[in-house]
Amino acid sequence: MYDNVCYKKPFLKEVIFKIDFPTPVAKVEKGLSPKVTKNILSKFPIFEPQKAHAQEFQFSGKNFQAKSSEIMQWIYHGKSREKSFIVTPDAITYVNRSYITFEALKDDIKSILDSFFADYKEIASSRAGLRYVNILDVKEDDPLAWDKYINKDILGVIDFHEEKQYLTRAFHILEYNFNGLAIKYQFGIANPDFPATIRKKQFVLDIDAYSHGAFELHDIIQFIDDAHAKIQEIFEKSITEQTRELMVPENVE
Repeated sequence: MYDNVCYKKPFLKEVIFKIDFPTPVAKVEKGLSPKVTKNILSKFPIFEPQKAHAQEFQFSGKNFQAKSSEIMQWIYHGKSREKSFIVTPDAITYVNRSYITFEALKDDIKSILDSFFADYKEIASSRAGLRYVNILDVKEDDPLAWDKYINKDILGVIDFHEEKQYLTRAFHILEYNFNGLAIKYQFGIANPDFPATIRKKQFVLDIDAYSHGAFELHDIIQFIDDAHAKIQEIFEKSITEQTRELMVPENVE
């Protein structure tokens, strides 16, 4: 239904894609293969490796042990740092802060995963996630009046109390399981000035899709398609035509 929906000025602030490995990939600890590195650098030319601290908790009967260690993060950024690709022995993460189209996003991810899974044939993913964080920022006086832009069915709690001028936050969480595709939907007025009362007119639509399993490359690509379709469906049901006009549909000049 929403396959061809695209906007020139979306309120999308960040897209995060991540796959986790069931066990650390030892070959990644000292660096990535030349082929994978070359492929990443073609799209993410700024290389900034960093050390990070990892905390591991172990339980054995009544005994509890916390173990701390250092791991390398192989971090690559786009030319303007508008996107990042991060590889650790435990996971691969892609962050896009300048979203253009789903096709471009998917191409970024797939082109690099293709070479990664080709060079590291023994790996599989135990979890895949795709998250879209939208922040509607509207320059109007009343920071609590959202009925023009947001589906009224998810706004009810804002008017619950007569003295709503004292609100400091109005945020909700819905969680779904669509036959193995889990969705965590966080939406509302997060208020960047919290704990002060709400002054800025901002509304967050944060939709996080994820699945657990034993995923090979083709499973991950299918997950991206399925997750994006469900995220887009939920987003479109959450907004109004006036919001769509603000974002400028692609077929409107």
